[in-house]
Amino acid sequence: MKRIISIITMLAIAFTTRVVYVNAVEYHFTEKAVYSTGETFIFHDLELICTCDGIYSSEELAKIYGEEVLNCSDESDLILTLEITNPTDEPQALDLSSFCMQYAYTSGGGINPYLFGYLNGGIGGSKCTIESGKTVTVLLPYPYDWDTLGSQKPNDLVLSLYPENVRVRIVEK
Repeated sequence: MKRIISIITMLAIAFTTRVVYVNAVEYHFTEKAVYSTGETFIFHDLELICTCDGIYSSEELAKIYGEEVLNCSDESDLILTLEITNPTDEPQALDLSSFCMQYAYTSGGGINPYLFGYLNGGIGGSKCTIESGKTVTVLLPYPYDWDTLGSQKPNDLVLSLYPENVRVRIVEK
């Protein structure tokens, strides 16, 4: 019985030592890079500028883009404009489907795929390819619930959590 207790104790010590080593030496916390709307920053070798167009009801979007948008919009949508410039010598791709909204401490989820396709007809899907020296502008629609989120601040567009934590703090016009 003493032998089993000794083995369990040694395993517990080895496990604790490993956890402490990994957390203290091997694992490095990523710094959070928070940019403001309208600020130019580099992300995956691309220059990005994000601006907030505003929060629109489905009726407001229908007035701007046509009645067809009623079939693919939410009750309210936050619309962001993302300007992507490729300063490199080779074409670059950026997957926009991994971007998500965070409203204060609540995840707002990902892009509304139906409204994204409607607003960005020239882009075949959420993976955007930018040729060398070119600039592409896309509209990013995110569902917005006034009852739950109307007073909560700040709103962040989360571009990446790991290995870089990159966010854009959304400031409404």
